[in-house]
Amino acid sequence: MAPLESISVPSAREHRASFHDGALAATANWPAIQGDDEKLVQRTLVALRRGPIRHHRDQVIVCEGDPAHYIFLVIEGIVRSCRTFQNGTRNILGFYLPGEVVGWTDLKHALSVEAATDAMILYLKRSALLSIAARDSRIASFLLGATTNELRRTQEHALLIGRSAKCRLATFLLDLSSRLGKTKYLDLPMSHQDIADHLGLTIETVSRTITELERSQLVARLSPRTLILLNRPSLLRIKN
Repeated sequence: MAPLESISVPSAREHRASFHDGALAATANWPAIQGDDEKLVQRTLVALRRGPIRHHRDQVIVCEGDPAHYIFLVIEGIVRSCRTFQNGTRNILGFYLPGEVVGWTDLKHALSVEAATDAMILYLKRSALLSIAARDSRIASFLLGATTNELRRTQEHALLIGRSAKCRLATFLLDLSSRLGKTKYLDLPMSHQDIADHLGLTIETVSRTITELERSQLVARLSPRTLILLNRPSLLRIKN
């Protein structure tokens, strides 16, 4: 073990700089907040923030039924919203990537929110954020955009569950690659079990369907978590 005097401890200024960098990086994809508005976002986050707080994979961030005093901005990693039933089965309604907010549409959390990977989460006080949004149209536009995206993904997910396993998986891979900005090489950050619980499939069906896509030369598997999307047009035809 290194002697105590040799261990470098970040200063308070370095912690603040690290937070600012992570927060602004996370907001880079917010469509309603760009350019000079990043300074507004920075000031808003600093004023409202609690954290950022690091959560380990599978750690519960908030439980179903808890009051929604905070909404959560994903800085790093992947977060899932889910419900586990008494028989042990689990439904994952959605995954949230860096720059996306979780829990905005609920006054009381209808679902549990958990870390699907190791994640860094920024807690934003709901009441204070609403107060700022009432005075600044840019923050209000962002929250409206977040709500619209949440509703769209929920509707698409509901419609997807009635489709074939191949359609569900092809749609999931294309959507995830678009959200991650990966057109060809796709590293799956979440587990196959998470994907199965999100798509209403078994983990065996997920693995078998990936194999079917490989045999059709639509994807190639570099590792259990890394796929190459070889033929996006054909994947799109399966999706549609």
